[in-house]
Amino acid sequence: MSKLVKLEVITPSKVFYRGKVRLLIARTLEGDEGFMAGHSWACKLLDIGELWILEEDKGSYNDDDFRVAAIAGGFIDVKDSIIIYTDAAEWSEDIDMDRVLSEKVKAEDWLTHETKHDPNEIERARIAIAKAITRMNVAEGGARRKR
Repeated sequence: MSKLVKLEVITPSKVFYRGKVRLLIARTLEGDEGFMAGHSWACKLLDIGELWILEEDKGSYNDDDFRVAAIAGGFIDVKDSIIIYTDAAEWSEDIDMDRVLSEKVKAEDWLTHETKHDPNEIERARIAIAKAITRMNVAEGGARRKR
């Protein structure tokens, strides 16, 4: 049996997740990275993406054994435990696909028709689209499972 590490995922409004895990896969700015008990200490920025959690009661490393959440970036602090700070986190079963599709279409429409080209507004629209795509993937089981 692999060792366990304590994981906390914290948003501004609540502790989204707290438990012991075998493996965590998170999207850092360098790409997907895995974290387990005994990982070297690290503090890394997280990108908008999927959070894959293999909980303590799961014995295999099959994609079907992971819980998947959408997160809105943030950072991960890895020491003797792992803490993730993010603006938003959402389980697949909590994602409202109609709302996500509406937000994505709204942001894409704005990008298509915007004439002012304010770089900050363009970046906000791109972030909204990235969040929507991540949430859609998670609602459908995660991008890794789609392959």
